[in-house]
Amino acid sequence: MAAIAAAALLALAAAAAGAGCGAQDGGAPVSPALAGSPAAQAELRPLLSRFANGAHAERIALEPELLAFRGRHASDDLARVATVHLAWIALERGDLRRAEALAAEVEAAGRSAVGDLARVIRGAALRRAGKPRPAFGVLRPLVSKMIDPYVRALLNEEVTAAAMEAGAWTQAIELMSVWLREADDDRRAAVRAQIGAQLREVPIDHLVWALRAGRATGEVVSPEVDLRSLVAERLAIVARERRDVALAKELLDRADAALGTQRDAIFELAAGAGAARVEPPTVGLLLSTRTAASRRRGVEIAAGVAHGLGLLRPGSDARLVSRDDGGEGSVDEALNSLTAEGAAVLIAGSDREQATEAAKFARTHAIPVLLVHPPEPAALDGAFVFVVGEEPARSIEVLAAALAERGAKPVALVGGDADVRKDAEAAPPGATGAATAGAAGAATAGATGAATAGAAGAASLSEHGIALALPCDGTFDARALRPPAIRGMVLAGDARCADQALRAAPRSVTIALAFETAIAPPPGSLVATAGLFPLLAAPSGAQPPPGAGDPRAASASGAAAALAAWLATHPSPPSFWAALGRDAGVLAWAGVQRLPKTGTEDPAEVKARRLAAASAMSTATAELWTTAAGGFGGRRVLPRVIGYRESGKAR
Repeated sequence: MAAIAAAALLALAAAAAGAGCGAQDGGAPVSPALAGSPAAQAELRPLLSRFANGAHAERIALEPELLAFRGRHASDDLARVATVHLAWIALERGDLRRAEALAAEVEAAGRSAVGDLARVIRGAALRRAGKPRPAFGVLRPLVSKMIDPYVRALLNEEVTAAAMEAGAWTQAIELMSVWLREADDDRRAAVRAQIGAQLREVPIDHLVWALRAGRATGEVVSPEVDLRSLVAERLAIVARERRDVALAKELLDRADAALGTQRDAIFELAAGAGAARVEPPTVGLLLSTRTAASRRRGVEIAAGVAHGLGLLRPGSDARLVSRDDGGEGSVDEALNSLTAEGAAVLIAGSDREQATEAAKFARTHAIPVLLVHPPEPAALDGAFVFVVGEEPARSIEVLAAALAERGAKPVALVGGDADVRKDAEAAPPGATGAATAGAAGAATAGATGAATAGAAGAASLSEHGIALALPCDGTFDARALRPPAIRGMVLAGDARCADQALRAAPRSVTIALAFETAIAPPPGSLVATAGLFPLLAAPSGAQPPPGAGDPRAASASGAAAALAAWLATHPSPPSFWAALGRDAGVLAWAGVQRLPKTGTEDPAEVKARRLAAASAMSTATAELWTTAAGGFGGRRVLPRVIGYRESGKAR
């Protein structure tokens, strides 16, 4: 840690001492009143010179002399200079309480340049005591406002460390740039090494943002004082490790000159963007960051895919690579990047828009893609497009029809996607619709009803008895249920939305839970089902039917085993999107597990392996969670029956 220069400190005794550290933003002006006596100045000068030029042990050894000076000159302004050095010594010795107390003593005497140095010491003590956020608040206002280069060095190091430890990644990158730019020539190499180590801890998306925003570029473009070269070097390493073609291309576009020795490798990686490649046994996962809903779904899908591939089990041979469609990239770029990493099967489509684009990519590049959400109907054709997922509206339709069949109408839809609610709003208040859930639906606990996925999915929700569609973005208002005298309510939002609606709903309203409503079903409610889903500790309220070999008993047993396997590595039962991701992972593994164990870039061999993966997935059989079917059965859309069950006694 650098010491403060003796000449600079003694300049504080002059009347102009406060001019270099003028009033801080919104703060009081710095006091220039540190006019020490000539005798005190003469005595302190050699102590500060030794402190400035001494090593760690030599500075600590000065403590007795500084204490003696402060005792002899207690009434002199320069006693504060001695006190702040004693605080610095305490900091170096690790006595953080004493460092903070001495620094606070100097600060309490009023704003001055010495007081600002005391703030630096106090902030450093807070940071080293494990309090990075308060430390950052103390240190950040002082950045680029300290005259003395040694104080700046201490300040820049500590404030950057505080930002890193607080997870303030954007500010940390900005402060690294300041630290590097303000470092002395003889310290710059060491500072670059420290920053290089810190950049390894910064999340990659923040480094990419810095590259795009230009925040990593200092005013001086020399590589020695410009953070861009360090950021580019770190991203180049990541691009090579992940074989991230899109990132390699962006690095060449934005930071070509800063890549240094990494440039040739990055150029080769970027040039391979269109090269077909298969590595054993690799599955690619594309996530969406376009909306809050798609981001939430993406997290759940990723957890399910990892479970389906067995990645959390010891000895798994599967390899999963992932990308997202956020930022300035596109679905095509992200999928190209996944194929460049050797993926033989892709999983994509957390919303209809992404699914449609991914289906087009599958046809264009002849690579099998499993879609977790159905695409536009026109995008369904092609031997490489496989639909695992389900329209969220399907469970809403079945539940609304079941409620209407039981006389719980009119029906209100609460939450869910905006386009689904818009469809439901076509119905006038009080409309009931004619569609029902079929012959099943008896009043006994555990009764089930079913409707096959298919033509009903194209019908307007208003035709299924939805009389009112309510958003759940803010506080749910029960008065909205009164004008049409709502008797049934389908919950299609998240847990927060469902909890609000349940608290507000009258007891006379019959509740139904759609696929995305991840809460424990209230007694007497209807719960949408598909295969084993929802996986609960036990089918809530369902009575095991008598007789061996009953399919419902086998289903309950399978659900219990599946749930136990999931809960071994997850804190709560799988959501619908996690269950779909798990099924996609299982089917993807069926496609890649028997491919050759060596990688290839030979175009004919890549084509043959992708075709083999598609064929294997088309005919594979496995126990799936979201359908009773064992697989695609030679088709391209996973067959699924949407049903419901009753959760027991009335509320």
